[in-house]
Amino acid sequence: MDLRMQAEQLAQRPYLLITSIEESTDDQPIYFARVLEMDGCFGQGETREEAVEDLQLAMVDFIESLIEDGLYVPEPSKLINTTVSTGSETTMTFVSQGNRLKPKKNEIYHDSYLLSSHKN
Repeated sequence: MDLRMQAEQLAQRPYLLITSIEESTDDQPIYFARVLEMDGCFGQGETREEAVEDLQLAMVDFIESLIEDGLYVPEPSKLINTTVSTGSETTMTFVSQGNRLKPKKNEIYHDSYLLSSHKN
């Protein structure tokens, strides 16, 4: 199996994705999506769906580059418990395989939501 095919298969695993609305350089709203387990892997688009589609392509490239460099490809987190509060300030706490994952406060946006792409 070639590296690209291997990366495509690994990218289909149930990683945790977070989306948010940010502002582009010309002050226009843009959707931003990132993978919680892969620091630096992100996508963007005019809608959440476009941002997630862009992210899925970026994940394949990201994973392929990790494999080429002989680096570890992160495993998807397994959620055991999640809490999300809504209101004037959004906080998210994820418990994953016994570890507490809490995004940095400046990375939490009122419009954020967690998308888990688990396949049964």
